[in-house]
Amino acid sequence: MNKIINGVNTLTASLCGKSVAEVLGMLAQALNIDNVAVPTVNGSTVYPSYILQDGDELEFVKASGEKG
Repeated sequence: MNKIINGVNTLTASLCGKSVAEVLGMLAQALNIDNVAVPTVNGSTVYPSYILQDGDELEFVKASGEKG
């Protein structure tokens, strides 16, 4: 299982084997993910090509102080 976080929006689902880019494409609208948000997995910044493993926590982070 994976936890996907964007601000206060959270989803838990089994997304193992999917890339960060695929997850973003599937959940951008549902979780209100901004296109400038930086993907992090388990606290480390990752590329959109990163493949999620079981237990990974994917968070989309937007720098504080940015409007939008």
